[in-house]
Amino acid sequence: MTEITRRPATQGVLLSLVAATVGFIGITLAAAGAAAPAAVGVVVLTVGLFRASRRIVTLGATALFIGIVYAGVLGGVAELLLIGTLGAVVSWDAGEYAIGVGEQLGRDADTTRLTVVHSAATLLVGIAGTAVVYAVFLAVGGGQPVAALVLVLLGATALVAALRGNRDTGRQVRRGR
Repeated sequence: MTEITRRPATQGVLLSLVAATVGFIGITLAAAGAAAPAAVGVVVLTVGLFRASRRIVTLGATALFIGIVYAGVLGGVAELLLIGTLGAVVSWDAGEYAIGVGEQLGRDADTTRLTVVHSAATLLVGIAGTAVVYAVFLAVGGGQPVAALVLVLLGATALVAALRGNRDTGRQVRRGR
């Protein structure tokens, strides 16, 4: 029997990096001054994926969010802020999922289908949440960047809370006697 390589699944790593790149582009187009924290976020997220560290992946996604907040403070375009937020959330979730799948099944297992389905579901939930936030922004905000920033942060918080709600609480399962 061969030993399982407990590293993040390659497909999940790629999906996470693509989503982080989309987030970075959205943030940078919203406000060029926010490119630095967003770039740091992508680099840190990448390091976390290759080191199989959930903590570092979360730190990278947090840096992406700091880029989103900074772009909002600079008066970035709401639509691009929403795209950046969606990219950051999907990259964080795909990265966490890739690490979890890698721990369970190993890097060499064919996880393409389950990784794509999971990330597609995250993306669909994110698009729905983004659409609601954008509709509220259009109805109430009237083009105010601060209102967009608050709505983006509330929407991202709700999405992350929903995604984290289904995760294991960290309790160990005892098997056997």
